[in-house]
Parts: sequence; structure tokens; C-alpha cells
Amino acid sequence: MNSIFLPDIFVETVFDMDLNQLKSEGVKAFIFDIDNTLATYAMPVADEKTHLWLKALQDQGFGVYIVSNNDRERVRIFSEAAQVDYYGKALKPLSFFLKKACRKMGVKPCETVLVGDKLFTDIWGGNLLGMKTVLVKPISEVEDGFVKFKRRFERRILAKMKK
Repeated sequence: MNSIFLPDIFVETVFDMDLNQLKSEGVKAFIFDIDNTLATYAMPVADEKTHLWLKALQDQGFGVYIVSNNDRERVRIFSEAAQVDYYGKALKPLSFFLKKACRKMGVKPCETVLVGDKLFTDIWGGNLLGMKTVLVKPISEVEDGFVKFKRRFERRILAKMKK
């Protein structure tokens, strides 16, 4: 099944991505969602493991950006603590802020991996731009009602893909 909603890669956590493989495929940068991708909704800042991992990505020469649909203040607090550039209220799957993040990092969308936990925002948005997309398993099951509603449709799409 070929779908604009399907990721190129599935992983349990962001730490499970094969960075050497991605680098060998020409990846130069990563764009991350925050909530349920890098942290739970309740975490105002990244835990130490995530913070060090983001820094290690940068030390390896990868561009790193956070593009989240969450409110700007939430994204600012999280991203500044992690020392990563960011855009909040990004309206993914719309591409404006994804393109802008690529330009700021000096990379093309095809050299960028978009990493997130939602098919209808993160994966769709990345796929529309020709980015490599990585779907992570949500860190927590605690989500608001609208996200839970969308998850039912996501499960249907993923189930069809597994057939």
C-alpha cells in the first residue's frame, strides 16, 4: 500500500534510528515533533538522555530543528532548554515551517528526516515535501480527546499497511 500517510521507517523511540544508515543515504538534518516524540505532554523540557542525544546529533554534523503544532510558548521553553532552533504553531501537515526549517539549516527537504508520532500531521507533512519520514511509537498514552480521536483512524491505516 503506497500512501502519503505512511512513514518510510517505524521505530519504537527516536534513539532506535540507525543514524549511520541515514547518513549513508544522504541525510543531513532532522526535524522533530516534541509531544510524544521527544517527550511526554507533561514534560516541559527534555530529559537528560534526550538532551544529550540531540546534542550528539549536532556534534555529528546533523542539522536539528523542532517543528511542532503545539503553542509557541511550550515549544520555546522546550527547544531553548534543549538548545535547538524551533517553530511552534506550525500547522503541520502544511509545509511553510518545514520548508523554513530546511532553509535555516541549509538543507533540501530530500536531505531531511521528519520524525514524529502522528500520521496526519508529521508523516503527511514530511511526505508532501519528499522528506524521509520516521514514525515513532508515542511515548505516552496520555493525550487530549482530539488526538485520541485521530489515533483511531491512524490505527486503521497502519493495519491496512500490515496486510
